Amino acid sequence: MGVKMDIVDYRIMRAVMHYYAQPPEIDVKAGLTDQAVQSIADPQACYNLVFAYYLAGSISLARAAELLKTPWLDLRTRCLRLDVPLRTAPANMTEAEADAKAALTWAAQS
Repeated sequence: MGVKMDIVDYRIMRAVMHYYAQPPEIDVKAGLTDQAVQSIADPQACYNLVFAYYLAGSISLARAAELLKTPWLDLRTRCLRLDVPLRTAPANMTEAEADAKAALTWAAQS
């Protein structure tokens, strides 16, 4: 009997394991652009990249959700369920501004 898992949860788990198994060198002040993520065709590679930047502290969870085109609350809920480390507050003003921008974008789409 096999175990069934949601594909998004699976990608998140793989991305987190990939990050801890092979931590990439990330400039935490550089952030991650939409273009960098959009240029990757493989969905798992996108999750790997976004979660590497998130786990390294370069982007917020709100920015990660925006880059993965998923609602912030959904991504946060998945991370909580999968025991992915969460940063509950912005680390600096740049992160706070990115969170506010993501919230405004989400509110405009609702």
